[in-house]
Amino acid sequence: MIKFTLIIWVCSFLGQQTCMAPLEYPKMFDTWYECARTAHQESGKILSQMGYKKVNESRIGIKYYCRQTHTT
Repeated sequence: MIKFTLIIWVCSFLGQQTCMAPLEYPKMFDTWYECARTAHQESGKILSQMGYKKVNESRIGIKYYCRQTHTT
């Protein structure tokens, strides 16, 4: 069975791009669609937690990847 694992990177795009260590979402997803939608929802939460000032000053952005995993 194919599942997807969500991996999110919080990055600064100020000058040379630098990213924090990747965050692996604890839930596995049955479809790419579910994974990608959750990535966008979680990205919004992360940006909100960091706050308007920090996100703007450091030019914070979110990268994500839904990694395909085969399970038994």
